[in-house]
Amino acid sequence: MRVNRWFLYAGVFLVTIGGVTVAAEAGALGTATLTDILRLWPLAVIALGAGLALKRTRFSLPGGLAAVLVPGLVAGSAFAILPRFVGDCGARSEPVAVATEQGAFARPASVSVRTGCGMLNLRTAPGSGWQLDAGNSLGRAPSIEASGESLAIRSTAGHGWDALGGGRDRWDLSLPAGEISALAVVANANRSHLDLAGARIGSLAVTGNAAEVVVDATSASVAELSAVMNTGLLSIHLPASNSLAGSVRIGGGRLQVCAPPGVGLLITTRGFGRQIVVEGVDRDGSTWQSPNYESAALRADLDVRVNFGTVEINPIGGCR
Repeated sequence: MRVNRWFLYAGVFLVTIGGVTVAAEAGALGTATLTDILRLWPLAVIALGAGLALKRTRFSLPGGLAAVLVPGLVAGSAFAILPRFVGDCGARSEPVAVATEQGAFARPASVSVRTGCGMLNLRTAPGSGWQLDAGNSLGRAPSIEASGESLAIRSTAGHGWDALGGGRDRWDLSLPAGEISALAVVANANRSHLDLAGARIGSLAVTGNAAEVVVDATSASVAELSAVMNTGLLSIHLPASNSLAGSVRIGGGRLQVCAPPGVGLLITTRGFGRQIVVEGVDRDGSTWQSPNYESAALRADLDVRVNFGTVEINPIGGCR
């Protein structure tokens, strides 16, 4: 009997992913072991190359199996470990205080924040000052560059897969409840909550990578919005006091959008493998607008590109 190798390879790949995930859930594979497997991701590329090189030789079957087995191990480890790293990072120890910095802006400032694994709580306060209280489970302090018109905060964890060994961060950041020319936040394996009450932001850019990000702009004003979520959840509470145009990109994740009463909402979606849910009901089509859109004094227009993800508009129970 001739075996269809495409089905064989696909089956081995899926079984490997499932096997690693089940083993991790059962406790047979710990976080340290899963992390070590992830660090071997270059072997997955080598295995794929070897499988292609051996395709027309007598070693084609073992080469093909290796080409799906090794990537399956890496992918299964990623699926199993990401939920552990979002927020707690798989760290056993609690963050300890590593830095307290503060300053003041002389004019509307540009603020940039790039997190490591852990938690970010961003809020606003009266005045022109900012303050960061930072903790890390390994004692690593963030990099801070500040002036009268800018603030840049960066995690000092390693790059790429080395970031998984950077410990757990806990940052509490306070920004002025006033005019901010630009705010950019990149959340990496992080739970971030941005409470922007009172802020008047010219440009807001949010990027999440294996993250959970909540943007509460209900009591803020935002002129321009751009957001990207790569595997994770992005929840946006739209402003109640101004019209807004924005673009959102979702890859393998979930987007929640909540519009305040009185704000007309228009969402145009594109992409593959997308699901649109409005107030708990699945909807077809690429364009949806709220019943009050045409008559609303304030409008929010969002262009959303989704590849293998879900868009939830005004979900039952509200956004996160």
